[in-house]
Amino acid sequence: MKGRGGPMQRRAKVVQFLYRVAALVLGSVALSVHASSDPAKLYAEHCASCHGADRFGGMGPALLPSNLERLRRPAALDTIAKGRVATQMPAFGDKLSPADTAALVDYIYAAPAVAPHWGMAEIAASRIEHAKPGDLGDRPKFGADPLNLFVVVEGGDHHVTILDGDRFEPIARFASRYALHGGPKFSPDGRYVYFASRDGWISKYDLWGLQTLVEVRAAGSVFPGSRSPPSACSRGRALRRSALPCRRRRSPRSRGCL
Repeated sequence: MKGRGGPMQRRAKVVQFLYRVAALVLGSVALSVHASSDPAKLYAEHCASCHGADRFGGMGPALLPSNLERLRRPAALDTIAKGRVATQMPAFGDKLSPADTAALVDYIYAAPAVAPHWGMAEIAASRIEHAKPGDLGDRPKFGADPLNLFVVVEGGDHHVTILDGDRFEPIARFASRYALHGGPKFSPDGRYVYFASRDGWISKYDLWGLQTLVEVRAAGSVFPGSRSPPSACSRGRALRRSALPCRRRRSPRSRGCL
């Protein structure tokens, strides 16, 4: 009996062991599927701090279908997994599985249940005044020709340098908003320069006083491919004209942007 029962007992133990292994494997698969089936939680954990809880943008650009039209899905998968060089976008390949990454891409390319709104009230509330108009000086704080300055946007580290156009020597360097886009725009007299960032901020900088004067968030995002609501864009331009005034004098002789 012992000789015949021994192999049967061993076979039973092997079967029990295989059942346990199968249960562990299936349980792990179930947990993985469950984790990657909730991209909203993945987004809240890994993306919201930079791109906004409502995907409307923040330090990073907005992640809405209209903003992602020029970014193909394979490129989005690659960006999430590997990050982007010389930007603040880190790689998540060591934190997210391929299934999680694919779920996130599907999530950001789908329209949100509630469309983000950025109207006149939100624009007005975002306005930051760093200096009062009455506190501005009536002459430049430097000896260089104020009508021959170069404004150099440093895209890699989000700074701007003001250069003497004759000597090509730095006059000032300051931190900018995240990822300036579209090139600086000058007032007719050349004293003020305006910057637009990828997350929708418009900043007015005084080239004479070497200081940021006013900032306002005119839209959720202004980088290529974005389609902010026309009302928000037009209101942003109207607010910019009223909140960031500029005086008209003679046109600058020379100015540049690199």
